[in-house]
Amino acid sequence: MSAHAASDSRFVVSAQAPAMVAIATAVGTPSSFDEAAVAHLKLAISRYDVAVVEARKDKEIFISFEDGFQNLIDYGDIPQQDMAQIFRAIDELRTHLQRPREISGLDITIQKNIPFETHLGGRAASTAAVLVALARLWHASVAREDLIRLGNRIGDGVAEALTGGALITHYSADEQLQTPLLVQRELAMVIVPAAVDIEPQEMFQKVTVIRQTQSDAHDRSNLEFDSKLLHAVTHGEAEQVALMMHNDFQSALVSILPEHNDWLTAGMNEGALAAQTIGVGASLVFMTEDMSQAIELAERFEEHMEISAVAEYGPVAGAHLL
Repeated sequence: MSAHAASDSRFVVSAQAPAMVAIATAVGTPSSFDEAAVAHLKLAISRYDVAVVEARKDKEIFISFEDGFQNLIDYGDIPQQDMAQIFRAIDELRTHLQRPREISGLDITIQKNIPFETHLGGRAASTAAVLVALARLWHASVAREDLIRLGNRIGDGVAEALTGGALITHYSADEQLQTPLLVQRELAMVIVPAAVDIEPQEMFQKVTVIRQTQSDAHDRSNLEFDSKLLHAVTHGEAEQVALMMHNDFQSALVSILPEHNDWLTAGMNEGALAAQTIGVGASLVFMTEDMSQAIELAERFEEHMEISAVAEYGPVAGAHLL
């Protein structure tokens, strides 16, 4: 065994990466190929997936997932894409570092605190945490900017989880852009995770149908967020954020899942400044004035609706070592 491999085997490295919540989402006009640009205003929040990575003395790679109580998650309950993306990340970093496969065996445990398939960036967070832990385990002299470039190749949202903070993201058929924002104060909120099996393409089509029905002919060729919203986000002005946050997918989601309208109404009735679906998914965000109100709102919502809700804050830093 090489000296490098022997040195690696002494280490167990842990890293964590945050969930990402879109507090504003704009959907462009679909092209002739039914592809529409999407812009998000996202916050990294205080809910993390953790990767614990240990070197093996062979080339085998084993990945397991645990829930928030450190109970092993059955492989049948792990989305195939979550597992495949981690393997891709390992291979991308190993190739980037020109590291031999024969000395790159790993035991990886993902402590899963961001529920699967909830469009809160959990898959990307797990992957980003693995990348940061591996860079340390393998003694890599790699800049975060290089990891972010790798993240863009590996899968949706990985670069965002590595970057953290507040971001404007813009995705279209031919480009992926992330623009970090300098934030001075945090925002408090309640997250209601929800996993629903709806294909993104169905949501895009539903948005188009709703706009046609409403004779909505607004020009959406240039997706931008109001400067007042950006100022409110960066300065932690919760009431102004609540007034201006929006999600172009929300009407489509509620038309498919009418019960979500009851969830949104319940959040407002319990004291939220604003209640909204998150991105293309079914999870919800309730904006609050501060963390104490977020904690109280989450407890009341859970009690009355019997649906899990958690108080969080953001923005927080991107993936980092523990």
